[in-house]
Amino acid sequence: MKYKKILLLIIIALLIGCTNSKSDAIKFKKEYESYNKSNIKLKISENNIIKYKTTEEINKIIKEKTGVIFIGSPKDNLSRTSIKILLDASESTDLKNIYYIDSLKNIKLDIDNLKMPIVLNILEGKITSYHIGTINDKDKLSESEELELYNIYTDGIHEVLQDTCDEEC
Repeated sequence: MKYKKILLLIIIALLIGCTNSKSDAIKFKKEYESYNKSNIKLKISENNIIKYKTTEEINKIIKEKTGVIFIGSPKDNLSRTSIKILLDASESTDLKNIYYIDSLKNIKLDIDNLKMPIVLNILEGKITSYHIGTINDKDKLSESEELELYNIYTDGIHEVLQDTCDEEC
C-alpha cells in the first residue's frame, strides 16, 4: 500500500510538471500568435520549448547556470522573426528549454545597452555567445539571411549543449 501511494505521488508530480511545461508552451503560442493581424504572421507549435522566467531567474541563469535565453517581445517584428528561426534551429538539437522574458515588461537585467531581441547562450554562468537583432536588423529576411541566422542560433545551442566536436575529437 505504501508503494502505491509513493507511485501515485510520483505520477501526480510528473503530471504537474508536464502541465506547467505545456502551459508555458501554450501561453507563448497564444501570446505571439495574438499579434498575427498587425505583425509578421507566426504559427508556433503547442509543443514548443519556451519556458517563461522572471527577471531574477534570468539573472541567475546568466550568473550561474546553463541555457539559451530569448529576450524579446511579441509586439516587435524583429523578435517575431528571430523566435521563429530560433525555434526552428532548436528542433535540430537536443535542447530541452529556451528561457524567455518579455523585453517590454519591467525587467532589470544585468546586461548593459540592452537592445532587442537578444539570444544569449550561457554555459555554467558564462555567456559563450549571443546574437542581437536579426541579420541587418530586418523584419523580413531573404532565404540566405534566414539560413545564416539559423546557423548562428544552431551553433550557439551546440555551444550550450557541448555536443559538437572539433578536429581533436
